[in-house]
Amino acid sequence: MNPLLMSLLLIVGLAVFSRTMYFKIRLLLALEPIDRANHIKERLQNLVVIAIGQKRLVGRKKERASGIMHAFIFWGFCVLIVRSLTLYGEGFLTGFQLPFFGDDYLIGYLYIGLKDIMEGIVLLMVLYAIFRRAILKPERMHNTWEAYLVLAMIGVLMISDLLIDGARYNLITLHNNPTALHFFHNSQYGSEFIWTPVALGAASLISWLGADATQYLLVGMFWLHIITQLTFLNLLPLGKHFHVITALPNVFLKNLGYPHEKAKVLDLEDESVWEDESLGINHIHQLNWKQGLDLYTCTECGRCKEVCPTYTTDKPLNLLDFNDKLKFELLENADNLIKRAALAATIKEDGDPEKIEEIKAAMAELNSKKPLIGEVIDPDTLWACTTCRACEQVCPVTIEHVPRIIAMRQGQTLMAGEYPNELNVAFKGLERNGNPWGIGYDKRADWAEGLGVKTMAEDPDVDYLLWVGCAGSFDDRSKKVSVSLVKILQKAGVSFAILGTQEKCTGDFARRAGNEMMYQMMAQENIETLNNYKVKKIIAACPHCLNTLAHEYPQMGGNYEVVHHTQFIEELIKSGKITLNKSLEGSLTYHDPCYLGRYNSIYDQPRSILQTLSKDGLTELNRHGQESFCCGAGGGRMWMEETIGKRINLERAEEIVDQKVTNLAVACPFCLTMLEDGMKELNKEEEIKTQDIAELVANNMS
Repeated sequence: MNPLLMSLLLIVGLAVFSRTMYFKIRLLLALEPIDRANHIKERLQNLVVIAIGQKRLVGRKKERASGIMHAFIFWGFCVLIVRSLTLYGEGFLTGFQLPFFGDDYLIGYLYIGLKDIMEGIVLLMVLYAIFRRAILKPERMHNTWEAYLVLAMIGVLMISDLLIDGARYNLITLHNNPTALHFFHNSQYGSEFIWTPVALGAASLISWLGADATQYLLVGMFWLHIITQLTFLNLLPLGKHFHVITALPNVFLKNLGYPHEKAKVLDLEDESVWEDESLGINHIHQLNWKQGLDLYTCTECGRCKEVCPTYTTDKPLNLLDFNDKLKFELLENADNLIKRAALAATIKEDGDPEKIEEIKAAMAELNSKKPLIGEVIDPDTLWACTTCRACEQVCPVTIEHVPRIIAMRQGQTLMAGEYPNELNVAFKGLERNGNPWGIGYDKRADWAEGLGVKTMAEDPDVDYLLWVGCAGSFDDRSKKVSVSLVKILQKAGVSFAILGTQEKCTGDFARRAGNEMMYQMMAQENIETLNNYKVKKIIAACPHCLNTLAHEYPQMGGNYEVVHHTQFIEELIKSGKITLNKSLEGSLTYHDPCYLGRYNSIYDQPRSILQTLSKDGLTELNRHGQESFCCGAGGGRMWMEETIGKRINLERAEEIVDQKVTNLAVACPFCLTMLEDGMKELNKEEEIKTQDIAELVANNMS
């Protein structure tokens, strides 16, 4: 073609792209460090399944059509990488082919056939995407000129490449190949054109052109394709379609094991962290580089807000806007952050204490002065979150929203001392009596009177500790669940005990509300008690207690085998230690608690139990399993007033009522309270009986 022009385009295009990416990467590296370089095999599996396999797009039944559309566009680009490299080579050398992709190899023919079909599919998917945006207009999506521009450019890339092959075919077959164009021809595999039906269709559309016009079209489409591709490459880092570049690394670097990055165990005795306001996230420079990469990668698809219980009930938390505001603040401070990181690097090289202090002072001058909460993010937005993780579960690029929110709450609670006033009562209850209700700690075991339940002080040589939790100890409704669970364990002959007055709140709500100081106080006292008794196995009826004991106490030296009561009951049923009468009358549904399902992947065991005891089987709610709808109590919201928009528990209660069931099963004391309150508000508490699974089992044992 034209080696000089190709060289010029590549040099300019790649130089501009490299400069942009260099700046973006330097900005990420200027943020706080975090280790995401472990367990490479598991990370590669995530990359293949979630990113390349597009699991969270194709796997969602609700949006399978759009998921398939997006997946094929992505897969099409993956397939076309080889074609792009070939075209760049063609600019320098006529008939250029990559090794093993020439006409002597079957893989070359298989590839051109796959490439041809994929281009046709991608073109159809682009048309569907434009139709969906312009005509169907899903509520969650933002219709922007950028989206249409990108779709148009993808369409141009597909059409231009098909016309290149179509024009080449016509020049060879209709016009006796006047410029000696190269094409595949092998006695074993035949001509390349029998492998490219879509390109032949393009050829038929331009077959009326003469030889000269066809030659001009071929050259024009070739350079249009190259220029469009390089332009597209340089547009990607400048807008929301940056995710085309960052999605794969973001998925590869996602948190492993626990669903997202755990809250840090802050060193509250370090005076310097109080002085430089580095407890939690208060300013944009306190993000870590993975959180910065999350902001780069947001696709603005709106799936997060569509499933968010706060957004759908008219609260001010819109995670799409939340991410955008943080990203703009990050970019606005980019130059200072990069300079700050450069200064930080010199501290390690300089041993002079006086010089180090000067460097630190210079770094402080480069810190972002704008507080995130109040000037970037509205306080009502921050405190609306229930930490349910519905947003993270549906995010196709595995963005971790909740850890940022908790860290910002830490900054507000610890540094600014600004949090919802109603939390004061619950915080004081924790501080004085070890529970958010504020009821005297000496009454914690009153619910067990007359049941013959031992305490660990009376008999530490038991197989299991039953962690009752604050709700199971103090809330009148949840006490009935505790009693039912005790009856089940006693019926099965399980060796267990409770801590009684020695048990304190796990601190879950305090941590989610940003009060790390209160959380650590609760956790340290509980861990000391548990370790003194050499506790190894714990049964918990509250998913919030389960989650904290199992996943967060190990950060502070508390390592235990923790199971939820539904897991334990299912094992008792399977082992024959208890048997159930299939005697539950009426239709039955189940509400998945967020901290049981999305945090701990416990979905099957509760359903197995319910199927065993129900005559009519289990009717699933429209939103269930991984996409269950929050009751509204998580993230400390149990202790806050819900004054904006519609009550979340009412939204969920209405969905349950619409299912026309007579029994509702839950597996969390917070869900029990919130959904019973919702039924009362709808005057349906008599029609729909809300019970914990432990109560249903206790009432239906043989």
